Amino acid sequence: MDLIWGDDVTEQLTRIADLDSIAPEMLQAASPVMVDSLKQQVGKHQSYRSRKHLAQSVRAGKAKKRKRGGYGLDVSFSGYDTGHGSSPKYKDKVAQMQKAVALEYGTAKQAAQPFLNQAAKNCEDAVGTIMQDVLRQRGKL
Repeated sequence: MDLIWGDDVTEQLTRIADLDSIAPEMLQAASPVMVDSLKQQVGKHQSYRSRKHLAQSVRAGKAKKRKRGGYGLDVSFSGYDTGHGSSPKYKDKVAQMQKAVALEYGTAKQAAQPFLNQAAKNCEDAVGTIMQDVLRQRGKL
């Protein structure tokens, strides 16, 4: 899930000398909101058991500097489902990420049920507010 903040926040960040310490802190502070938004959107799809396990697998990684510049934090699905929520006919492990991709884009047997864009849109304002609060606390706004 990618979140892009507005030009005003980008402008403010370019004026900060210690961006290397503040940017990861901003992302980490906002990550619980992103995780909750993704869990809520996943929860609106699939059967109860499937969505419960998929929603429980949502995790936020650590904020880190990207090779191409800037900072990022990945919110994604982790782990495997071993029959819980998948078909009893197929007892093999199924990656939660694979289930999420199938839900988002569909399969030959399942229509797409997109949820990623809505999850990002739902938490965009809250994430921006949290990031600006971190800047205010550090005396950078």
